[in-house]
Amino acid sequence: MSKFYAVKGKENKIFTDWNECQAFISDNKGNGNKYKSFHTEEEAIAFLEGRDYYAERLASDLSQGFVVAFTDGSFEEGENKYSYGVVAVSPDGSEMYFSGVGNDQRFLSTRNVAGEVEGVLTAIKWAFLNGYKKIKIYHDYEGLSAWANGEWNAGSPVSVYYVKQFQKYKGVVDVLFQKVQGHSNDKYNEIVDSLAKQALFEGKTISLNGIGYKINGTTFYNDFISWINKKAPKAKYSDRLNGTVFELNGEKLCIYPRFTATSVVSNGAFLLCLSLCYCLEKETKTAVNRLIERCFDVEFDNLDNFDGFSIAKKFLEILKDNFAPALIFALYEIEEKIKKRLDEKQKISPYFEKTEKGFLLKVPHEKKAELEKAYAFFYEYRTNYFNLQLTLNSVSCLIDKAEEIVKAL
Repeated sequence: MSKFYAVKGKENKIFTDWNECQAFISDNKGNGNKYKSFHTEEEAIAFLEGRDYYAERLASDLSQGFVVAFTDGSFEEGENKYSYGVVAVSPDGSEMYFSGVGNDQRFLSTRNVAGEVEGVLTAIKWAFLNGYKKIKIYHDYEGLSAWANGEWNAGSPVSVYYVKQFQKYKGVVDVLFQKVQGHSNDKYNEIVDSLAKQALFEGKTISLNGIGYKINGTTFYNDFISWINKKAPKAKYSDRLNGTVFELNGEKLCIYPRFTATSVVSNGAFLLCLSLCYCLEKETKTAVNRLIERCFDVEFDNLDNFDGFSIAKKFLEILKDNFAPALIFALYEIEEKIKKRLDEKQKISPYFEKTEKGFLLKVPHEKKAELEKAYAFFYEYRTNYFNLQLTLNSVSCLIDKAEEIVKAL
């Protein structure tokens, strides 16, 4: 690829041949010439005119409604690891830095490409978690856009992984790729290269935190918002970025209807797990199974036994520190079974009376004792759900107990 050599002095010049540039500089010594090489003529012209080409380009991208990310990957054979660096720029121009290291044996033969892949995926996930519709990604490996757009066949392990992860964001984040030459004069290219190197050689990594999923379609949005509001009435909600944000106990749940799908993201797990119960209520088992497998990178062994209990147990593998959020799926199954026994489609609380001896069912029923026991369990944990702090073993035991209760009904 040809370069452009810009000489700035008494007489500004742009050359495409280094020998000609050298000769001009030699013939004009003492004129205070400054010279620099560029990959595009636009960059060279901006240098001669004293303009910051890269700042102007970034401002233009932001003015068009894009958030922007610069990504890079690195690899060190001696370390047998790859790494990535990302600079993400918000609509207001504020910058966020991310970096990480990987050593997946399937990808090591691709060297820095694996890092490039993780960098782009991190940038898109950042846009997804923050509800941004459009992101422009500057990268230096052609395959990142070619695989994503279907121009190249994804046959290698790293490309198959990349395309699968990329599909998670299709319909909620519009991605525009911009290939650039690596090691250019762009300060952001230098930053991401440095971030990747620091992660690789110094162990300095900067994580992107948050969790979420997407649901195909947008027409259910208002019903979804209403459902969450009823199930978590103490949560405050507000409009943001053409979506809705629920806040409770420092946790946020953001729901954004986008192009052909709706994104649901959170900085915690309680509201997120609760939101998935909406899908359980409204969608088929197959649809919910695929949604959870696709979005959370898990697999269920047996779809025939797929229910809230299997989801709860699977989320015990995903959650960290506090495992209580997984309990909501077991509580959902108890509530649904009580509704079925009472032939009720709305609330079950009006059927029970709280007394000193416990809950009493107000109507005659052949499963009266079992229903009272089930509701007592449901009430104890559902009313305090968002404040629970439970260990893995505690939640596992409670899920088993809930499953026994449902079987007895």
